[in-house]
Amino acid sequence: MTDEGTKVTLRMGPEVIQMMEDFMDEHDIGNRSDFIRDAIKGYIDSQRNGGSVASGSGIFVRFSDLQMDALQGLVQRGICLSEEEFVRKCVLDRIVPATVEEEAVADSFRTAQRNAALK
Repeated sequence: MTDEGTKVTLRMGPEVIQMMEDFMDEHDIGNRSDFIRDAIKGYIDSQRNGGSVASGSGIFVRFSDLQMDALQGLVQRGICLSEEEFVRKCVLDRIVPATVEEEAVADSFRTAQRNAALK
């Protein structure tokens, strides 16, 4: 591959083109090439992680290079095992009330105590 990249020709119907352009407008994506490159990378990452893009069981979040560098730095420093794990924890910290988490921890500890007493 040269510094300019390799040109790839791709055929798409008008419905797919419209869907892509609507998405690009909504998410401020610069051009079709950027969109397609990111879509390919997202698909490959998803497949490597055992997921499926079409499954509907997750979401794809686009981060800037700066944000990805920061997340990768956290992984390198051992703060988290993966970028995905860190993002998931941040989301859970925001949507699970602290009282629910504290109750779950207390219940788990009480269960562990009962199990230990039975051994």
